[in-house]
Parts: sequence; C-alpha cells; structure tokens
Amino acid sequence: MHRGQLFAIAALLLLAAGLCGCFGSDDGGENESPYADLEQATFNSINAHRASIGLSKLNWSGVMADQARDHSEAMADGRVNFSHDGFNDRVDAIKKEISIGGAGENVAMNWGSADPVGVAVSGWLNSTGHRNNIEGDYDLTGVGVAKNEDGKYYLTQIFAKSA
Repeated sequence: MHRGQLFAIAALLLLAAGLCGCFGSDDGGENESPYADLEQATFNSINAHRASIGLSKLNWSGVMADQARDHSEAMADGRVNFSHDGFNDRVDAIKKEISIGGAGENVAMNWGSADPVGVAVSGWLNSTGHRNNIEGDYDLTGVGVAKNEDGKYYLTQIFAKSA
C-alpha cells in the first residue's frame, strides 16, 4: 500500500470512531494516552465479544479510562505491584465524577508479543473471574494501557453500571 492510501485509511478509521461516539472523553476524562490505539483495540475486542454472545456493548467513559490509565502507569513505573491494589480508591474517584453503581476491574501484564491486547483479552476470557467482569451487568468501561522500560505492557479495564 502507498503512504497516501495508509493515511486515507487511518483518517477514515478515526472519523468512524468519532462518528460512532463510542470512544472518547465525553464525560470529563482528561488524560491523553500514547497507547490510545491499544486502549481502543481492547475496548473494541471486549465489545465484539459481548455482542457475539448477545450482550449489549459497553459505553466508553473517559473518567474511568483516566483511572485505569493511572493504575496501569503506576504498575509500569513500579509504584504499585501488579495487582488490584487501590481498586476501591479508583471506584471512589470515579464516583466523584459520574454516577455509578457496581464496578469490576481486570488487569493484565504481558511482554514479548506483537499483540499485547490479544494476549490480554484471551487471558481474561480464559479466566472465570475476568470473564465474569467482561460479561457482567455493566454498561460503562474505561481502559488504560502503559508500557515500562523493559517492554512490558500493563492493561487495566474498569467496568461499571450507571446509577
């Protein structure tokens, strides 16, 4: 493919994402991510799975993505261990911005793969607890991705039910 064709395809994809209103900070999310493409791919993959089993698609929350991204960055930087530590604090911070009920969280870490999103989503779908979050009674989500100096990707996805 020629450079011009690639640019045109990329522009169309960005336009389509904007037109569907499914990805973006429409609820006060502020942080820009250098891994927005991976966050979008995770969001799309989870929604494709939900649709494939007859569940409604999740709506993107910029507020939730900011919290997920902050957690992924903290794990990548070594400020916190790879874990769900601080989950309740993240939920409390989200509740200060938007009205939500129940919430869940999936985290993943991987390296050495050309497809960190595919590895993470596959791992989550093969784990009962993670799959329960993906298939849960939620309607909002936010995804945050970070990468450390060693090339390890950290992914956090927060799920919530609008209140």
